[in-house]
Amino acid sequence: MKKIHIIGAFGAILLFISGCGDDAKVSTGGSGAVAVQGEDASMASSGGNRASDNFVQLDSNSLQTILFGFDKYTIQESMLTNIENAANALKQSNAKVVLEGNTDSFGSDEYNFALGKKRADSVRNALEIRGVNPNNISTVTYGESKPVCTQATKECYQANRRVDFKLAQ
Repeated sequence: MKKIHIIGAFGAILLFISGCGDDAKVSTGGSGAVAVQGEDASMASSGGNRASDNFVQLDSNSLQTILFGFDKYTIQESMLTNIENAANALKQSNAKVVLEGNTDSFGSDEYNFALGKKRADSVRNALEIRGVNPNNISTVTYGESKPVCTQATKECYQANRRVDFKLAQ
């Protein structure tokens, strides 16, 4: 079994990989860490043929960010059009995508990493139901460590409760 240990301190991330196989476990040691599991680990951390850390922001017209309610990981009805558009684009292109789960700053690091993972998994499930090849989808969670907005406003908190799409190259 492959184990990935990620230790974050002051925005720096240190990554250790040990063992063999497809399964991975994660331990975090502070904010800035990235939790990765199973198939996701090889997609997010390998330098081999499958993928690399080299991600590109997806076309915002076809693959828009999915937003979530406070402390929620269910997809809101208002986000279903974004899910449909993303599913159609991914099916047509057969592109490999990484879904990045994010949260606002409320809650502990551990809680937010788990919530970010649940959000990414929720989008993954919605895409698979709509016919996207599950082998082309990986997930990763950043918890609260990658905010797009840092102001203490309702709008900023909402913008940080999201799943972003990244193409894997």
